[in-house]
Amino acid sequence: MVKKVLPPLNDQNQVPNIAGSGEWKSEDATFLAKLAKGLRMSGEEVVSAADINSVPDVWARVLIVRNGLLDGSKSIVDEWRGTLALLALEPYYKHIYALSSNIVNIQDIKNNPYNTPPTDDDNYAHIGKILFDVKPQDTMVQGQDWNAIGVLTFEKKAIAVVNPYTMVAAARDYTQIKNIRKLPWYEDGFLIDPCNAKDMRNEQYLVLSNYIGNLITGIQGLSPSNMEVFNAVMGRLQEFKNSCEAKSAGADFSNWVPTKVNLNLPAQPVYDKLSQIFVGETDQSAKFDCGLTVRPEFEDQIKGAIFADFRLAQSAGKTLSDIRVWNNYSLNSLRQDETLYKDLKDECEKEGYLYLTPETIFTEKLVVFAGDNRKLKEHARASNQFAYPVNSSLLMFMDPKTLSTNCIISPDGDNYKVILYLELVNQSRSTTNYTLEKIYKAKDVVKNRTVPLGFSVWPDIKIESWDQYYFFYDGNAQVNVLPKNIFSIKDIRSKLENLTVDDRVKFIDKMINSHQVIGEEMPIQRSTAVTELRSIKSSPEAIMCNVATQSGGKSYTEHEKRLDVGLILFPDANQVQETSNQWAVGIDFGTTNSCVYFKENKENPKELAFKNRINLPYEPGTDEEEIEEVMQAHKEFVPSRMVPSPFMTILRERNYKESSAENLPFRSNFIYYVDQVLYAIQDLPDDKRPLKFNLKWDEAEQGRTKVQYFMAQTVLQPAVEAAANGVKRENLTFNFSYPEAYSADHLRAFKRITRRAVNVGLADEKYKTHEKSGFETESISSALYFAKGQEIPFTENVVTIDIGGGTSDLSIWQDTKLLWRNSFRLAGKDVLINYLTNNLTLIKEISGNDDLLLESYQTLQSIRTNKSKLANGIELLVNSPQFGEAFKNRFSMVTGKEKGKELRDLTELALSGILYYVSQVVNHLIESRVFKTGSSKSKSLRICLGGKASTLYKIAFEDSDDQESLSKMIEKVTDGIFTSIGIVFTDAPKHEVSYGLLVDKFGATDLDLTDRSHETVLGEDVMVAKSKISIVSDLDPDKQWRLKDISQLRTFLKYLQAYSRIPLKLTKKLEGDIEGRINAELKNGQARALELKRDMQSVEGDESLAEIQKTSSIIEPVFIQGLKQVINEVTSGKLKIK
Repeated sequence: MVKKVLPPLNDQNQVPNIAGSGEWKSEDATFLAKLAKGLRMSGEEVVSAADINSVPDVWARVLIVRNGLLDGSKSIVDEWRGTLALLALEPYYKHIYALSSNIVNIQDIKNNPYNTPPTDDDNYAHIGKILFDVKPQDTMVQGQDWNAIGVLTFEKKAIAVVNPYTMVAAARDYTQIKNIRKLPWYEDGFLIDPCNAKDMRNEQYLVLSNYIGNLITGIQGLSPSNMEVFNAVMGRLQEFKNSCEAKSAGADFSNWVPTKVNLNLPAQPVYDKLSQIFVGETDQSAKFDCGLTVRPEFEDQIKGAIFADFRLAQSAGKTLSDIRVWNNYSLNSLRQDETLYKDLKDECEKEGYLYLTPETIFTEKLVVFAGDNRKLKEHARASNQFAYPVNSSLLMFMDPKTLSTNCIISPDGDNYKVILYLELVNQSRSTTNYTLEKIYKAKDVVKNRTVPLGFSVWPDIKIESWDQYYFFYDGNAQVNVLPKNIFSIKDIRSKLENLTVDDRVKFIDKMINSHQVIGEEMPIQRSTAVTELRSIKSSPEAIMCNVATQSGGKSYTEHEKRLDVGLILFPDANQVQETSNQWAVGIDFGTTNSCVYFKENKENPKELAFKNRINLPYEPGTDEEEIEEVMQAHKEFVPSRMVPSPFMTILRERNYKESSAENLPFRSNFIYYVDQVLYAIQDLPDDKRPLKFNLKWDEAEQGRTKVQYFMAQTVLQPAVEAAANGVKRENLTFNFSYPEAYSADHLRAFKRITRRAVNVGLADEKYKTHEKSGFETESISSALYFAKGQEIPFTENVVTIDIGGGTSDLSIWQDTKLLWRNSFRLAGKDVLINYLTNNLTLIKEISGNDDLLLESYQTLQSIRTNKSKLANGIELLVNSPQFGEAFKNRFSMVTGKEKGKELRDLTELALSGILYYVSQVVNHLIESRVFKTGSSKSKSLRICLGGKASTLYKIAFEDSDDQESLSKMIEKVTDGIFTSIGIVFTDAPKHEVSYGLLVDKFGATDLDLTDRSHETVLGEDVMVAKSKISIVSDLDPDKQWRLKDISQLRTFLKYLQAYSRIPLKLTKKLEGDIEGRINAELKNGQARALELKRDMQSVEGDESLAEIQKTSSIIEPVFIQGLKQVINEVTSGKLKIK
């Protein structure tokens, strides 16, 4: 716009405009009349400073402002107020501007303007000289002068002159200064009176009022120089203060804090008052109209959220300026300045508030689950179900139940409409209901995804003392949603705990757009097939999900390349109240099967079944096929079914290798629970994720590591059951069994590994493992079961034999007193498993018409060339309930055929051999006068058979007639000291040891365990030098050990033929082979004894050399070694029972 260099004109003037500056334009004679009539006369409104262009003075701007203050010119006073507000409010608008100032010394400019050399032209009057020569002569107060003035800069551009007349005077043209337009008190090219601004808060007016009041107070004490100017300025200041006070109603600050300013002003009166700027402090740190209240679970960590949405104003029937977003910022502030949100967000974060907008609340995409998706329990029950399309950070302010109620999704043509009801609060906690809406267009709707069946949390309980949970995911990126962020209260609290306030908010903010690790994440498999495990401290409320784009191919798609689709909500975990009950847990770690029992307070021990404690977000279904699908989806985790005891001792390796050395549950190894035997057998060929058997006897370092994995999980799951029953961790104890066939080193390692597994399984280093875990032999534990569980009277003569998969554990009692206990490695595997491994067709005969068993048999045929896997497969089959039932029903039928008859005879051979050895031990105890004989002593003998393998013997010897041959042999070997011999079979195969671990040894059974001999009776004479030795402890490790012969084995086979009619003749060659193998083992045993002698001489008590030398851990009974070799010859087909 071209301005005329003319006196002020009125609004009705008809003076014509010209097209451009610097042009001459001719006018007719009427021009002067038009000019005269257009002049603004006295009585009319005083001209604005912007209209004055022709005052012939270099100090024109200062003089115009002075005159405007004197005359009360509204436009000049308004601009002057706006200039003072720049100083007072700078701390509140740092996001827009920064003030600074420079001192301009007029005297210096006069003497050396622009640093140019002097000129010879004396008549040249430079600008510095003019400024100095025409400077005003008077000032507002005494002590001021015009020799130095201040230039106030706004973002480094001059905006005002600090002068002795008016304090401040705005520059001539400041419209091009950066950010000036963002000020609420800037309008139409000018600074305006802040009291007329549309977008300012009462707190800001209070700050202005305080600032102006301080100026008034500071100036009042000075001596006026020009009384007219002094009175005018003071009057205008008072008017300004009054206007600000009127606008500040309701605002209050508890304190005024001086703020540091970057102002360099002349050292003259008044100027120091201009730079005294204060910030108001209040007990309430922030003010806002549209906040979200933080949930009680997090209120001590963050303060809340600020929600900014331009539609709020319309919803409330207000203007954008009326809605305070944060302190001085309104919605209008955000509208005017698109970059303001960054500064606003920073301020919110520093105060502990999250900054939210509709864009950060809603996800980019909406997923509509396919029709075959299982119904989500916590989502609206409609024909179509959705993930709630909001980011997980919203759950900091809205619990899942409220979200499911307040979020409504409905079709809108080809689009979908999402309504989210929010309860907004202001700083005074007054609430306003607001409806937030979003339309997801068809292009933003994902329809080809489902929630995989492998999407669960374990366990499903919530109790104060429990803080170990796992989220499991197993799905396919091409068809399923994928997990992104997990919302778990304790874990988020833990993440925030050690952060500063603003870093806490920043972490929550990052949950919106990026993957945040909550708890511990274990990426087990990453391709299009994705398997993940996450360990967390509390049951998660929801999982934020995303989807991989179709362009991802077969490779794994990282989180940053996926698209967020929303939250899957989990049902609440079952709330459990803590009690004062105490639990003792007995864990029998077996070769083939393991078993767990528990005892609550003083009650009898009970089987501990691991209940289905998986928390699913979807309905699992009701028919068998649906339930089976869910079970298969969790076979890499915890079963989605109840797991009874016993369960097979199998571990499965993952491809994932954990970084921790703690061998934590579920990570790189997990217990392989057999859901269906056929599937388990089909898993055997998988060498990438192998099934690990025979953990109990693996003494290699890697094998012992596997034991810790197994035991840690076996501790964890009973601990969950205890917690589910309200048992506090400090009221939980563990008891473990072990076989005496363990070597001293193996036993020490087992105890160390097991104690460590307790701490690892409980994830509690403070748990006093040494105080709260105990150990007992399997032989004693089994005996305690028969005494307490089956109430066998131990007042007479009792032998207990627990025959498991790997060992047989024996004890001998008389008059309730323990006389002898020991164990050896001859058990179910040596008989049934090995025989079936070499005679597969017998499995087919036993299976009958059972389709599952027949299909399992065919699968076993496919791996028969791998003897190790075949044996493991048969072990799986034999321990299945289907095979157990078939074996029980069809054994009598298959014994009519050659292989069946041979298995029946082999079974009798094994049990007879064990009982023959027991008879040898009894003879030794009689000779040692430990076992008492005579007329006063009972002549009856009860043999209690327990253990999983006892089922085989129970089927074979169910009738008393079948047991008669065994009784006759015992009578013969023991010289007839027993006139009545009976076999008692267990009522609970494999349960005996874990039950017995929890029986009170002193009191409930009245058994005497104080004195016991566990001398290992060799069963055959061993020559040491020229002496015949019959017990292990008499073997001198410094002299050679050599078998004399296998006369006892030959005698046993003679009795076997005589009493059981089982003819088994050993050739001389076979006898020589057996003796050779035994002598080799004697040599190894002697080496072990020498090593123990060196290492254990200073050790006392149960682990002393003297005690260890009594056990079978140095050398197994020689008779049993020979018996095992005979059994092995039969199972391998090399020796036939004629």
